[in-house]
Amino acid sequence: MDMSVEPSFNSIITSNLQSNSGLSISVHPLVLLNISDHYTRTKLQNPMLIENGRVFGALLASQSGRDIDIINSFELPFKLAEDGVNHVLDKTYLMYKLEQLKQVFPTLEFMGWYSIGIQPTELDLKLHEQFLSVNESSLFLQMNPAALANGTKQFPIEIYEPMINIVEGNQTRLVFIKATYRLETGEAECIAVDHVAKPSSTSTDASLGSAFISQLTTQRNAIAMLNSRIQFLHQYLQDIKAGLIPADHDILRQISSFCKRHTVLQKKAFEDQFSTEYNDVLLVAYLASITKGLNTMNDLTDKFNLVNGMNNNQAKGMNKKGRRINGQRP
Repeated sequence: MDMSVEPSFNSIITSNLQSNSGLSISVHPLVLLNISDHYTRTKLQNPMLIENGRVFGALLASQSGRDIDIINSFELPFKLAEDGVNHVLDKTYLMYKLEQLKQVFPTLEFMGWYSIGIQPTELDLKLHEQFLSVNESSLFLQMNPAALANGTKQFPIEIYEPMINIVEGNQTRLVFIKATYRLETGEAECIAVDHVAKPSSTSTDASLGSAFISQLTTQRNAIAMLNSRIQFLHQYLQDIKAGLIPADHDILRQISSFCKRHTVLQKKAFEDQFSTEYNDVLLVAYLASITKGLNTMNDLTDKFNLVNGMNNNQAKGMNKKGRRINGQRP
């Protein structure tokens, strides 16, 4: 952490001084993809979190001397302080997550955190002070999605280092100072990013990679065609009502039949129809089970009667034979 003297007020957040830490910071594409995915999902699920700047995550990096490679990241939950404005770091969750990742990636260490915003705010500064308890040289990466909408050609991220700034009155204050960085891409990352950015040229990969796109395109074309046909039928009925064209009762019956099918899509009608058909299927299955049971019982009865009849015949034969023997005795 640097220390410098700069006459300023306590409201300063970002210093205009250049970093003299000598750090060589590299950012890998996986980090940017993770942050972008985190931002996109949060914006769709809960846009209020984006407006309040409540998108946070941890940065994982490998460090060799003054060289820092930011390789991976993961999301962090947030808690609001009692004042309802400031954020509180869930340090228990952070340490538990770092212990798990340490077992899989032993070379990666916690190197800072990321957020979404146009520029650092006082809330970011207070939250950064909490991260310093985990790593006293924590970096702060901020992504600005609005920069892309403005048509800027610069990469929409900034990396800040913490610095102790001595303001008027010999008071110290933690501020951010911009750090230089570069994008570092390995061979495997180049292949992955290229695969995501454009379709594969091979037929096998193209069929696998574009299967979902092809399915969505087919559905979109089908919906567009259905919409055009419905508009055509609506215009046809309007022209008949206005007397511009004669009515064709055969076509009107088909349109009426099509409109009646729509009622099945309604929830109440669909549930009633589904319940009726489901009960019919259960009834048929029940009758089939009864019929099978009766057939089995009938076979058992026939076999019982057959065995019982044979036993009766044998008993009668033995009785007759015994009487003949008894009759021959003196």
